[in-house]
Amino acid sequence: MKVFVHYKPHNAADAFEGTRLRKTIKGACEVVDVSWVDSPQEDVDVAHFLSPDDFALLKRQKEAGVATVVSAFYAENDPNASFLTSDKVPHLTPKAKLLLREADLVLVPDERMIALCEKEGVHAKMEVLLPAVRLNRFSRVASESKIFRRYFGVSEDQKVVVAKGSYDDKNAIITIKKIAEACPNLEFYFFGAPGKFDPLNLHKRIARLRRTSNLHLKDIVQDDVYRSALMNSLAYISNDSVRPDPVGTVEAFASQTQVVAFDSDRHNPLLVENESCYFFTSVEKMAKYLNSLAQGSAESTIDTAYAIAKAHNLIVYGKELKRHYEALASGESR
Repeated sequence: MKVFVHYKPHNAADAFEGTRLRKTIKGACEVVDVSWVDSPQEDVDVAHFLSPDDFALLKRQKEAGVATVVSAFYAENDPNASFLTSDKVPHLTPKAKLLLREADLVLVPDERMIALCEKEGVHAKMEVLLPAVRLNRFSRVASESKIFRRYFGVSEDQKVVVAKGSYDDKNAIITIKKIAEACPNLEFYFFGAPGKFDPLNLHKRIARLRRTSNLHLKDIVQDDVYRSALMNSLAYISNDSVRPDPVGTVEAFASQTQVVAFDSDRHNPLLVENESCYFFTSVEKMAKYLNSLAQGSAESTIDTAYAIAKAHNLIVYGKELKRHYEALASGESR
């Protein structure tokens, strides 16, 4: 069994979601003895794609008799791997429709995305597969665990809350600003990518002008800095209401950071109320909890969430990938 795993962003976002997803897929293949290659010139059984930009390459692989699989909606905050428009109610981009309709198998993070695809005329074979995480990359004893504080000059006693997303998502920026205003003793770091249809990043420039002093709007940083940010944070705000956030969620679990979310984020199957996270109906209620958490007087779901991260390891993920690959290669799922 040999798999061609392809993801090559236009601008080298070495730290962000699509690249990390590609590394996870390759690592999962290795632990279950599935060979992977980077070159489309080699003879392979399956070709695995992560970006709508790869329609032409996927089509060539199909014409050569290679089974094709697409991982969709796992990296929606990465403009190079996003399948959705930036609308308040997102839709599939034209490129995404072409790619998904042509694929032999589409892997998605939740049932909501299957329903969206079917509504927009994509009737490919689709399966839900939750992402995996390398736990040892989030070890708090790792030498890089303090990189974040040195990188941004954050003192050891300063409590930090982390969120990530796209600067296209204006509502997310407005919401985190309101939370920051209600938690003046906490520092909030939002790591975001430029909007897919906003090459000059005007949305970020506008957001910076309107931000509060304890909200730091940052570009995407290198992988070790981002992981260190999670490991040094009091909480991670999951933003899954518009775009799925499965990778960000499981990474927060692995970093043993408290995850909080709004009721609108209940689509994410990793977020289980009072088990892996806490849901809130308003900014005020979330802010009150974060303030209590900072004072050490709030309950936490960290232990249960970490157990979920342990369950979503590379071996489990790799076995599921291998099962799908073998079914595709044998023609059972095509």
